Amino acid sequence: MFSLNEQKAIELGESGERAIREQNEYDALQYAEYLREFGQELLEGNLEKDLKRVAISLRNIGNKAIQKKIENVASTALSDLNSLSEAALDKGFSNAMWSFSKAVQEIGKGAVQFQMLESAKIALDTLKMIGLGAVEKKMEVVTLWTTMSIEEMAYLANRQQLEDLTKDAKEAREEIIEYSEASGFVTREQIEKYPQLIAQTVSQFSELQNLQPAGYAAKPNEEFTEEEFFEEEEEGEEQEPETEAAKKEM
Repeated sequence: MFSLNEQKAIELGESGERAIREQNEYDALQYAEYLREFGQELLEGNLEKDLKRVAISLRNIGNKAIQKKIENVASTALSDLNSLSEAALDKGFSNAMWSFSKAVQEIGKGAVQFQMLESAKIALDTLKMIGLGAVEKKMEVVTLWTTMSIEEMAYLANRQQLEDLTKDAKEAREEIIEYSEASGFVTREQIEKYPQLIAQTVSQFSELQNLQPAGYAAKPNEEFTEEEFFEEEEEGEEQEPETEAAKKEM
């Protein structure tokens, strides 16, 4: 069962996705803004569990915007995730921060795939901020996941021959690693082994293949394709709202 706050976040997210499917950019931007404002209310109330649902809904809006190549909405969703994650870091919400990191990671990977450079840059800057903040707050899982996410963006950017983005991603990852080691926190060795451990683990479970790190499997889930997007959209439109929401659990 979802709490009332979680249900509200789900409904706002689904409304935003529907607006994107209908090519209604104005409404999609409005729903993203409503989610940001709602997220701020949850932060003020220290409602971390409910805040995670806001991150998921913004992720879904951002991913749908990437699918439809509506960069303004994708960039807005990422900017909203940036502002909320910064505040969540200040409060030390480690569970919510993993949700924020994963949300930005997913939108960012799609942005790189479709060469939406503005969105990709916002995603990278946000992941860098999350990574440095996670080190400062001693959030080990968030630090490991975020450095892996940045490594994925570097890998995909290189595949797309986006030299500047590749360079920026590699430098961002290195800055987090150096800061972590200087702080006596997670070591470079741990960070470099983490994607391999994730790859080995999820390869044993078919339902976890969407977590497979880019570049760490024979057939990794490393990039989006338009065919996958259209298939996903058709499936989503056939579902009832409650079922759709349940399937978007992180």
